[in-house]
Amino acid sequence: MNKRLLTRFAVIAVVAILGYFQKDKIGGSTDPSPQVSKPVATQQAEAKTPALKADLNFDSPKLVMKNMQIRDVDGSIAYRGDVDLEPTLDRIRAGKRDSHSNDGSVFGNRERLLPQKERGYYREYVVRTPGIRHAGPQRIIMGKNGEVYYTHDHYQSFTQVKP
Repeated sequence: MNKRLLTRFAVIAVVAILGYFQKDKIGGSTDPSPQVSKPVATQQAEAKTPALKADLNFDSPKLVMKNMQIRDVDGSIAYRGDVDLEPTLDRIRAGKRDSHSNDGSVFGNRERLLPQKERGYYREYVVRTPGIRHAGPQRIIMGKNGEVYYTHDHYQSFTQVKP
């Protein structure tokens, strides 16, 4: 690797790590704007939008991420093996929220690793990791046009699951 690429990688890693720990300290928000709680009925209605449900009706061999190594916040390996994304997608389709406050919230794409879109375009959903009591590093990021991305390392890298 050349020096410029290594420097860029190091900066991205530091920003991601600092963002991860800072997010936990300020209440778990990836959205820099002030958080205003919506009524539960509004949250459920937004999660059950027909467009979102229709966009999730797809078959893909990428729904099972093979041979993943998931690390906890301290860097230790918390899980090794395949990660099936289907249960999380089923939960999203059903309009059910994970207990983590960020589940279903706006994903800001501050890392700029996904295509740049207007604010509010992406939403993030928690993918629970066996052996980790907190939300863990895994997320599904969904775009308004139905694209789906998966991250196993808390936004340091992404795999496109559905274009």
